[in-house]
Amino acid sequence: MKPAPAISAIAGALTLLTVGVRLDLDPIALARLAVLGAALGMIVRDDLREHRIPNRVVLSATIACATLSLIGGLRASSLIGGGALLVLLFAGALARPAWIGMGDVKLALLMLCGLHGATPRALLFAVELAAMIAVLLALRHRRLAFRVALPMAPFMAAGCVLALLI
Repeated sequence: MKPAPAISAIAGALTLLTVGVRLDLDPIALARLAVLGAALGMIVRDDLREHRIPNRVVLSATIACATLSLIGGLRASSLIGGGALLVLLFAGALARPAWIGMGDVKLALLMLCGLHGATPRALLFAVELAAMIAVLLALRHRRLAFRVALPMAPFMAAGCVLALLI
């Protein structure tokens, strides 16, 4: 049985909202995390099922998170590291589309708007988790593992949670 988009969105929103409450964040930051979490829930669901990140979800959530960031008083210093990583991901997507898709780059932009200064840690955790799974697949399936395309959204969502908690 496949979860409905609403269930995935609610689960994602509640996950990041719970972490934000635990961190005693302000209401604007909590709203931003709820939007990010809801979007991540739907994006992970779609990426696992169809290996794609839907523009309608990621772009609307990015606009909502950016708006909330501006309302909450965005500091440019919180975007520098994540912005640099975003540029590297974009260059990587142009150079090797088989390694990382443009949907993943757009998802990283959403993370930058939703997480601010925690984005570099989140992306680093995502890459580490994906690499760990890739190594395990390579150990188990040898050469066949290199033909498997891993959906990155689940790793990026887990990276968001880890970056907030650590």
